Amino acid sequence: MKRYKLLPGLAIKGVTQNGKIYYPYIISCMFSIFTYFIFSSILENDLISTLPHSAYAWIMLMLGKVLLILILVPFIDYAQSFLVKRRKKEMGLYTLLGMERKHLVLMLFLETLFVYVLAVAGGILLGSVLAKLFFLMLLRLSSLPVEAEFVFTWKAFAETLLFFAAVSLWTFLHGATAIFRTRPVELLSGSKRGEKEPRLALPGTLLGILITLWAYKVVLETKLDSTIFTSFFLSVFLAVVGTYLLFTFAGVVVLKFLQKRKKLYYRPENFITISGMYYRMKKSAAGLANICIFSTMVVITLTCTVALYAGLEGIRHFDYAYDAMLTYEENAMPRDVAETILADLAKEQGLSIGRLDSWRNLFLDCSREGKRLGEEGLEKDNCQLYLIALEDYNRLTGQKESLGDGQALLYSTGGTYGYDRMDCMGVELEINEVSGPLFPWPCAGRAYFGESYVLTVKDEKTIQSLKQTWEMRAGQEIPDEKARTGIVLQGPEEAKEGFMEKLKVWQEGQNGYFLAIDDGLEGGRVIYAMNGGLLFIGILFGMIFFMCLLLIMYYKQLSEGYEDQGSFDIMQKVGMGEKDIRNTVHRQMLSVFALPLLMALLHCVVGMCMVNQLMGILRMFDTALLIRCSVGVAFGFAIVYMICYGITSKAYYKIVLHGGV
Repeated sequence: MKRYKLLPGLAIKGVTQNGKIYYPYIISCMFSIFTYFIFSSILENDLISTLPHSAYAWIMLMLGKVLLILILVPFIDYAQSFLVKRRKKEMGLYTLLGMERKHLVLMLFLETLFVYVLAVAGGILLGSVLAKLFFLMLLRLSSLPVEAEFVFTWKAFAETLLFFAAVSLWTFLHGATAIFRTRPVELLSGSKRGEKEPRLALPGTLLGILITLWAYKVVLETKLDSTIFTSFFLSVFLAVVGTYLLFTFAGVVVLKFLQKRKKLYYRPENFITISGMYYRMKKSAAGLANICIFSTMVVITLTCTVALYAGLEGIRHFDYAYDAMLTYEENAMPRDVAETILADLAKEQGLSIGRLDSWRNLFLDCSREGKRLGEEGLEKDNCQLYLIALEDYNRLTGQKESLGDGQALLYSTGGTYGYDRMDCMGVELEINEVSGPLFPWPCAGRAYFGESYVLTVKDEKTIQSLKQTWEMRAGQEIPDEKARTGIVLQGPEEAKEGFMEKLKVWQEGQNGYFLAIDDGLEGGRVIYAMNGGLLFIGILFGMIFFMCLLLIMYYKQLSEGYEDQGSFDIMQKVGMGEKDIRNTVHRQMLSVFALPLLMALLHCVVGMCMVNQLMGILRMFDTALLIRCSVGVAFGFAIVYMICYGITSKAYYKIVLHGGV
């Protein structure tokens, strides 16, 4: 009974006396709870459902919350397992003093409860203080009304408590299982037991290289079509597996090779570095692979976030070239009348006109296979075909092109068409492909799912002939051509809103000849709301990934330091000076931490090909902007990474020279 009374004090003492390993863990848990509480508070706040277009931000946040759970649970479990492993020797001493395993498990439970209370209190307190700030940041990024008031929600508070109680219980059970499975003599040996050399090192290395190359092949061959998400998850899985295999087996192969180089291996500065890494490569491999993977995630997440923020206006322009566009029957309302209406309304609101265009086009949903464009069911589905007359093409472009019978101009919003002839539903046309851009159809510069083709033919008679042929082949009637008039406005947003309100009032008084108004201002707000949620998630997830990376680096430095401490004590006793030890420490840690960084940067270089395609889903096709953002983020991350290495290496140095941090 007396033993049980001692356990609460021992639990608190165990946390405080091992503060160098517990405090970073507690801070990480606080940040995790803070992040989860922020997500839950915004999602559970009734206000988010009352704001215009907030449904898009809500969906993005819900997706982010699910991903957050998938990241935090294994990360916290990993950190807890490190704590238990570092405490094994201490627990072994408790067994010599008469404690049984059930006492150690109960003490671990009390420590977990103590950490849970501290982390939840700190995380929710910080979240309560900063929740409104992050909510306003979400509103700003999503271009939603920032005057909105944010209120504390008890439902988010309770959900956060319960979720992290479940996570803490899981980590406790994992640690308790490890204690019950470990014999007392193994507890006394602590974490200093040598790691077994992995078997089949050379085949494992070759397999790691092949799997990594396979992942790169999937990335480089990915196209922006319906299979892109399958390719994305496959490439991520292969890259993770390949990374773990390379760090597990390739390191052993290289170190064995270095050991056989006697002149290199038996130098004092190399002997400890190589031998120390060799005998615990299995443990080092997991840590190095985790550092590499989280580094890759940080760089890619921040690159996507920065590029998305910088390219928002281009994304809006891709889907909404005009601020307003009228669709109508030209035989009931002539083009010049539509243009006059838009021009007068713009002048009334004090707006200048950046562009005012009118044209007719016949729109067709189609598929493509090679040079053939036709009915659904061909190799490439979901293409859009716009048929326009040469007169309208010249008016839109300001050019003076000419066409003969059976000739056409073809413009693609995606990749090049690649043929000089086209089979358009059985009608052969001689094609001259134009590179564009052709306003108002945007130019992505590469093939993507749902790309459009603008086919310019000689005259209206040719369009009607193609329409009739298409209807006969497809067996269905196609709607007639529609006239369109679009305007690009220049001026303050308030005046543009006034323009749109006046235009909609005018629309209500029209008859059946007037078909629709495409509100580019409203569409832009929807795009900003949806992508603003992604930006918010990207910022938070970048912080989370970096926190995970920093904690793994720190714990690895501690683990390496405690592993090497005995070796350095022996070397000091046989005459190795402090300067030599410093040089050895520097060489070892630099080699340990440079490899994950280099591998992560290689992953990012190849992965940007996939990212470039994925950004196309959001209509972000500015590859040059993405490259600039990736280079800037990678360079900045490398600097921060080396700073973190320098800070954490001091803890390692203190351990190996002075026996503690």
